[in-house]
Amino acid sequence: MFKATAEANNLAAVTNAKDHYSMAMEKICGGDQPYIRPAQLELHHQHLKNECEILFNYTRKMGGEEFSRQYCERLLKELDFMYLNYKKHNEGKNIFAAAKTPATLFTLVLIMYFASGILGVIGMTALANLCNLVMGVVLLTLCLWTYIRYSGDMRDVGSQIDVLSSTIFREILKPAYKIISDQSLSHFISLADDPGISNFATLASQVKQKVS
Repeated sequence: MFKATAEANNLAAVTNAKDHYSMAMEKICGGDQPYIRPAQLELHHQHLKNECEILFNYTRKMGGEEFSRQYCERLLKELDFMYLNYKKHNEGKNIFAAAKTPATLFTLVLIMYFASGILGVIGMTALANLCNLVMGVVLLTLCLWTYIRYSGDMRDVGSQIDVLSSTIFREILKPAYKIISDQSLSHFISLADDPGISNFATLASQVKQKVS
C-alpha cells in the first residue's frame, strides 16, 4: 500500500513537471509562435529542464530520495523526447528550410537546361540528350514533391526527396558555389596588383585587406 502511494505521488510529480514544461514551450515555440533560432530554443529547453527538475524535487512525495531518483531520470528523458518534437515543429516554420528542396531541384533544372544547350551547340548530342533526360526527371520530381507537399499523400516519398535534395545541395551545389565565389573574389583582388586598372585599385585594395 505504501509503495503504491509513493508511486502515485512520484507519477503525479512527473506529470506536474511535464505540464509546466509543455505550457512554457507552447508560449515559446507553439503553433501560434513564430520561428525561433535552434540555439535559442536549446537554451530555453535546458533552462526549463532545470526548472522541471527543481519542481519535481521540491514537490512533496513519499518513498524517499532513492525511490524518487528513478522517476526524476524518467522525467528528464521524457522532457528530452518532448523537446525533439518541439524542435521538429519549430523547424517546420523555417521558410528557408522549407524552400531548400524546390530551390535545389529548380537549380538542377537550370543547370541541365544550359548544359544541354551548350553541348548541343558544340555537337555533343548524346550528352545533350542525357542532360535533357536528367532535366525531365528532376522536373517530374519537383512536380511530385509539390503534390506531396500540398496534398499530404505519400509523405515517406516526400521525405526521401527532401533527403536527396539536401544531399545534392550539401555535396554538390554548395561546394561548387564556394569554389566559384572564391575564384571570383581572388580575381577581383588580383586587380589591386595591376597598376593599369586604376579605377578599381582602391576598392580592390580595401577588399584585399578585409579578406587577409
